[in-house]
Amino acid sequence: MVSEHRAYNEKRNFIRMKINTPVEIEAGNEKFVARCKDLSGSGVLIQTDRALALGTMVEIRIEQDGDKHQPFRASGEIVRVDPVNPSGFILGLSLTAIHDE
Repeated sequence: MVSEHRAYNEKRNFIRMKINTPVEIEAGNEKFVARCKDLSGSGVLIQTDRALALGTMVEIRIEQDGDKHQPFRASGEIVRVDPVNPSGFILGLSLTAIHDE
């Protein structure tokens, strides 16, 4: 897709895919499940009930349907933490590596 034809807010190197699926997060010794809201070639937007500090390095895993599909596994850094309600947060993750299973 040519960038001139995209809306201004989507003039990025990678188009974001809106998804709504569970994502497993590992941050240090802590593991938990959150909800992946969108995914692009450079980042992930996650909704969770836990705030992680900016700069925290994490590992993520997103299962895919079907026996022939391997999980999506990646590493990244938390670059955004926004409260969305009294017990929820939006985390922006900048991907640093995508891993083979």
